[in-house]
Amino acid sequence: MTTWITADWHLGEDRMELMGRPFKDPQHMIDTLRTNHNLVVKPDDKVILVGDAVYQKKPEFLEQIATFNGQKTLIRGNHDGVFTDAQLAPYFSTIIADGQGIELDIEGIPCYITHYPSEGKADRFNIVGHIHAAWKYQLNMVNVGVDVHHFRPVNINQIPGFKTAIEKFYDEDVWVAYKALNSQFNGVRGKKGTYFKPLV
Repeated sequence: MTTWITADWHLGEDRMELMGRPFKDPQHMIDTLRTNHNLVVKPDDKVILVGDAVYQKKPEFLEQIATFNGQKTLIRGNHDGVFTDAQLAPYFSTIIADGQGIELDIEGIPCYITHYPSEGKADRFNIVGHIHAAWKYQLNMVNVGVDVHHFRPVNINQIPGFKTAIEKFYDEDVWVAYKALNSQFNGVRGKKGTYFKPLV
């Protein structure tokens, strides 16, 4: 049995231009995601979906989840919030609450898996989604969303290689966001806040 990690399917999504996705319509996207997924994921494999299974405005696409192989865990994201646990239960063996995550040891690396990068943990290597193709790597995290993985799931065994690449191979051109040329715009450009709204 293999474990796979993926994020941000957005089944039913019709805003292809906004998403930067190369599909002609929602069904074309679903067919491509399902084909790529089922080519590598076997029915008994474990799949951790790091949020945003279905576009929140298209609940009729929930049933499409069943056509993707694997025993699935959902870590809720902002698009999953409109669906109740009862609506999601036929498709997921485990459902993690919005803003929460899973701690997992991957080949000796303590990891934390959560939808929102802003909810990561400093003492873990973070595995996240939510940000689509905005970036793939940060200094202490990797985005496992389909948009930066050729619309395919990530084998859990790839995580140590991602961490090694971050630590030993990527140079300052990868981390230019931390340089004055970009960091001076921190708080000046970009939307403030996060989609995650903690319960009060």
